[in-house]
Amino acid sequence: MEISLLAKILLGVLVLNLLVWPLVSKWVENHLELFLLLVGIAAVSITGGWSKDFVYQTFNAPVNVAFIVLVVSVIFNHYSRYIFRVLFVLFRFLEPRYSFAVLVFVLGMVSSICSVTVAALVLAEVLQVVNLEREQTIKVAVYACYAIGLGAILLPLAEPLGLVIYNELAAGPHQADFFYVLRTFFWWIVPGIVLMSLATGYVVRNSNTQVQLHIREDKEDPKSILRRTWNIYLFVAALHLISTGLRPFAQSTIAHLNGKILFWANAVSVIIDNATLAAIEVTPNVTTENLMYMVIGLAAFGSMLVQGNLPNIVTAEKLDIKSREWARVAVPAGLVLMSGYFVMLCIKL
Repeated sequence: MEISLLAKILLGVLVLNLLVWPLVSKWVENHLELFLLLVGIAAVSITGGWSKDFVYQTFNAPVNVAFIVLVVSVIFNHYSRYIFRVLFVLFRFLEPRYSFAVLVFVLGMVSSICSVTVAALVLAEVLQVVNLEREQTIKVAVYACYAIGLGAILLPLAEPLGLVIYNELAAGPHQADFFYVLRTFFWWIVPGIVLMSLATGYVVRNSNTQVQLHIREDKEDPKSILRRTWNIYLFVAALHLISTGLRPFAQSTIAHLNGKILFWANAVSVIIDNATLAAIEVTPNVTTENLMYMVIGLAAFGSMLVQGNLPNIVTAEKLDIKSREWARVAVPAGLVLMSGYFVMLCIKL
């Protein structure tokens, strides 16, 4: 879809607003889902993407995620005493640095099977019942979301990015089957998950000799659960609008770049859904080298900002982590992770 120069300029302004306002404005930080919704509406309006079918898709897109959040929240609210008995065993016999590292590693590795939403909710529930300091909680949440986002692409089940890659490459020279991404990227993705697990262990190394867990005796107010579910519904609807509205902008600016440049250009996945970018960039005839740069960039960059990835949104909403708090930890961590990946890709490919 071709867009005019004026539309490109206006969409570029929207991109800058998406990057800047959540970090500098208290109001935007406290009403992020509303801000994203307004930006998404503006983006779709600029590109003329409105139709009855699209409006239906926008209302329908967040339903599955919101439903999972609601169901899992209710389960945790009523059965947390039994669920966390397993965690008591883990935290009782291992030092905090080991128990948290194991937790993050497991969540990263299973996120492509159990869904990123469930993995993020488990993470948030755990962090609510351990006595970590606020700064430690934020860092553990960020590093764990990096691990979850990386692991989620390995199978085309829980993360749209993996499904898009599978669909695009199934009929080309790659002849991708269900386990194609797992085989191709496993030894690239796992080191990133391990690194985030080790970073988590390092963060909590000075915690009490044995981190104490407590079981909430009081149940969460149903209104609070419904409010969180509604906020996440709005978040996902907003991301659908933003991704659709900015798709022509991405197609006209980054779609034809080579792999190394795309690796860094995919930093826009902090504001555009990475599955949308994958649908633009990945073609049946893409070379394996370019595919490596594209996919690893898309999988890892998204956790830099709260709005960049679904696990971030779920975790931040549950733990009340603000945009600036998230970015203060996630941006430096992301730059280190991406620089390491880029160097290794340049050496190996």
